[in-house]
Amino acid sequence: AEVWNPLGITMLGGLSVSTLITLVLIPTVYYLFEQGKVKRGINP
Repeated sequence: AEVWNPLGITMLGGLSVSTLITLVLIPTVYYLFEQGKVKRGINP
């Protein structure tokens, strides 16, 4: 049981960080890039 505890903490942390990146960071970066296109007048 003592061997599995650090592995569980690492997996939980990794899943939490990857979920946060997927749900928050990627849409924020996409939004910022789209705002930059609008300011420069580039339309797809």
